Amino acid sequence: MARHPEQPEREGPPDADTVRAHLVHLSDLIRRLDEEGALLRAIPLLLRRLGDIRRVLFDYEVRVTERLLPIEDPVERDSLRIVREAAERERHLSEEWGRDFEVEDTGDD
Repeated sequence: MARHPEQPEREGPPDADTVRAHLVHLSDLIRRLDEEGALLRAIPLLLRRLGDIRRVLFDYEVRVTERLLPIEDPVERDSLRIVREAAERERHLSEEWGRDFEVEDTGDD
């Protein structure tokens, strides 16, 4: 069951129904304000609501789907760092060795 969008999110990441409820509530609010001719006067209210929804969306995106900031395994993170450092050293050494052994083409065939 979805929580009412006005309730603060405190007990962990929101579920998909809660996120959807927040978005639908915002769209209903915008539609109602527009119909009443009060949309532009309500910008401070909308900015507050957008900030609240932004927090919910970010929390959902990061903690539930892990699409923005995937949780890395510390061992995997260290392994990737070691591989990156080794590849950089290899690239650097290849550049240095290539400079030492460059042969000029004199055109004498």
